[in-house]
Amino acid sequence: MGIEKFFIFWVCVLLVPTAQSAAFGLMRLDGAGHATLVMGQPLPSGAKVEFQFEGPNGRAVCCKRLRAEDFQLDASAAVLATDEVTGEAPRVYAARIPKLWAVSPFIGAAVIGQPTRVRSRSGGLAMRDGLGVRRSASTCVSHEGVHLIERDGGSERTHLYLSMGYELAQPDCP
Repeated sequence: MGIEKFFIFWVCVLLVPTAQSAAFGLMRLDGAGHATLVMGQPLPSGAKVEFQFEGPNGRAVCCKRLRAEDFQLDASAAVLATDEVTGEAPRVYAARIPKLWAVSPFIGAAVIGQPTRVRSRSGGLAMRDGLGVRRSASTCVSHEGVHLIERDGGSERTHLYLSMGYELAQPDCP
């Protein structure tokens, strides 16, 4: 009887998605009804994608929401992005969005998974993952692209880079 309970417990643990399954990504809105999501791991089925968009004052505000099922893997070479932590190519997904969600091009942070309490913060997003752990990621602009960085203590947990393909005015990355 004890072995059966032990077995059933582990089956349940393995079949239930982990509570910490929230991740950060970069979301690019083109102003014409298209969104591009860049993330370091595959987009989990059933996940929520909450992302910043441009507010009336031109600043990033929180949040619009899509479902993982709204995205398709984008295998085109039109997006130049890197995962600076793993050195591997990040996953790039495309979705259609209502045109009024972005009337001009915009890039902001995204939270993917089942987080709670997603909020905009200066230069990025903050959330609580399913375990209640506070996590945050910030975006910054370099000479030719946008970075999204999440730190865990002194090390980078997430560092995604999305190239714009041209020199940008006013870089603000440290």
